[in-house]
Amino acid sequence: MSLSRRTFIATTAAAGASAVFGVPTIVIAAGPKEKLTCAVGSEHAMVYLPWDVAKVLGYFDAEGLDVNLIYTKGGTEAGLALMSGNVDYSGNAIDHAIAAAQQGKSLVMISDFMDQPGLSMITRPENKGKFPNGAALKGKTVGITSVGSATDVLAHWIGHRNGLGREDIKTVGVGGGATVMAALQGGQVDVALANDPYATLLMKTGRAVPVAEFFTARVTRDWLGFSTYTFTGALTRGDVIAKYPERTQKIVNGLTRAMKLMATTSAQKLAAMLPDEYRGGASVDDWAASYAHSRPAYGPLGRINSDGVKAVIETNEFFLAKKSTADPSKLYDNSFVEKALKTVKV
Repeated sequence: MSLSRRTFIATTAAAGASAVFGVPTIVIAAGPKEKLTCAVGSEHAMVYLPWDVAKVLGYFDAEGLDVNLIYTKGGTEAGLALMSGNVDYSGNAIDHAIAAAQQGKSLVMISDFMDQPGLSMITRPENKGKFPNGAALKGKTVGITSVGSATDVLAHWIGHRNGLGREDIKTVGVGGGATVMAALQGGQVDVALANDPYATLLMKTGRAVPVAEFFTARVTRDWLGFSTYTFTGALTRGDVIAKYPERTQKIVNGLTRAMKLMATTSAQKLAAMLPDEYRGGASVDDWAASYAHSRPAYGPLGRINSDGVKAVIETNEFFLAKKSTADPSKLYDNSFVEKALKTVKV
């Protein structure tokens, strides 16, 4: 029987983790698996890490799913793939569920990875100290992952909190990874909202300096005015939940298992479990440092916080310049996470 490279990576990573770190080996489910493609809003970014962990360690395989992850430029593109029906599950921010509700469509968050934005606002070293608050962004260009993404919403909200109008800040889509540095160094943007591991690597090597780091309730409160802010996770459509509840549970089971592992494993050990390509080219030590940097932003094992959802609705009302028609209770569904937390073990 031939063994695909994808299956080889998953099985050897799981076995290696078991042998070296005492993590239970994942038993790959026998028989044919259901093939699925999921769109994820940035390649190997920390804000979407549970998708990669579940994929690499065979957690989806153990649920009888053959999951192919495709990475888009930003959450907007992943959200569009979900809304159009090209995929049934996506990794992106809940902002896209709010935007979909404005169009009378149903996107639903089924697992929350981060309850803080989990981003670093960075700038070139020569600009250190020039952006002490959002007011300093007036007339500046902010790099975001993609137009209409959660980072776009946040950039404008930060200005709004300091008395700026939407027209006072220009945003440019620069992706969430290695392309951020090129945009900064080339002068395309003055500051950028960047994902880890890339943001930490840029700061560690002296190519960027932090303006603000949105990983704790204190910083989020100071810059955004909220103590919790529902950010990235897993989303699907309302019709998928109705038609495929068992498959949806399997997706959440895999992600919940990944988050349980992340919550109980050191940064160094987790880094060693991931193949090079899943660390975005970073070494084990550099990736571990980046993960430790992002770790405070992760939420309580997938549960979606209603206060965090309401905060995102408020920022999107400003961004979209209209009162939201979204019913907050219909933007998320905690039932799959609650079941997974009771049944899934690492």
